[in-house]
Amino acid sequence: MDIIALIENTVDKSKDLINEKGLCLYIKKDNNNILFDVGKSNNFISNARKLGINIKDIDIVIISHGHHDHGDGLLAFFRENTKGKVYMKKEASKDYYFKFMFFNRSIRINEEIFKKYSDRIIYIDDFKEIYKDIYIITDINKRYEIAKGNKYMFISENGNLTRDTFNHELIMVIKEDNGISIFTGCSHNGVANMIKTVKSIFYKEKIKALIGGFHLIKIPILKSLKPSRGEIDILSNIIINENIEAIYTGHCTGEKAYKELKNILGERIKYLSTGTKIQI
Repeated sequence: MDIIALIENTVDKSKDLINEKGLCLYIKKDNNNILFDVGKSNNFISNARKLGINIKDIDIVIISHGHHDHGDGLLAFFRENTKGKVYMKKEASKDYYFKFMFFNRSIRINEEIFKKYSDRIIYIDDFKEIYKDIYIITDINKRYEIAKGNKYMFISENGNLTRDTFNHELIMVIKEDNGISIFTGCSHNGVANMIKTVKSIFYKEKIKALIGGFHLIKIPILKSLKPSRGEIDILSNIIINENIEAIYTGHCTGEKAYKELKNILGERIKYLSTGTKIQI
């Protein structure tokens, strides 16, 4: 299985690629061409062209949750691709907000996507194998504390803002002969909870790789704040105990949290940035 980060928050300046705050992963699994999230613009298409990937060939798109930096790129995708099926939870179409002190703005996926391209979207709300060895998990068990940054995120319903419970988030799992790989968008439900949820279903399988954002930034607009020692210890202990071979993370994990995890996990964890190529 080959994976290329088409969009991430950071990029190696030596590469002729565009970065933006968002996530888009291209995955080649057997004969399937997959996108996991699509960023917030058409930049992933520009990067794909430079990397020799034809967006017209994409068969499957998975949207991890209902935030614009993971789903707004669908407008550009639908204009470019006429065949790919797009999977997400129904709740991903709702109106979500980020609110911090006097700052308040919508972070929903563009409404035009759901109005104009409803026939291209498949809503999924139960555990399902959508293609051979490609699974979607929709219910995440909350055994551990969820991401602290979630307290600044809300859903708008009937004109009122209430705390987001992140029931619009899902997990993708890809199974191969020698184990499974877990894909997370932002891990708002807590990456420790997501790992344990996956393991409760695929209890006989070895976790080969964990790829995506971990949402360990306490306040998304203040990068200087890092997660607690307890959060880092819980996650690193689970990774070690489950003997997860490779971790690739960036986006909402935060550089300070990454450094903390790197000190514990060493070479098994690597920073994910625009243009990163992974072979699992």
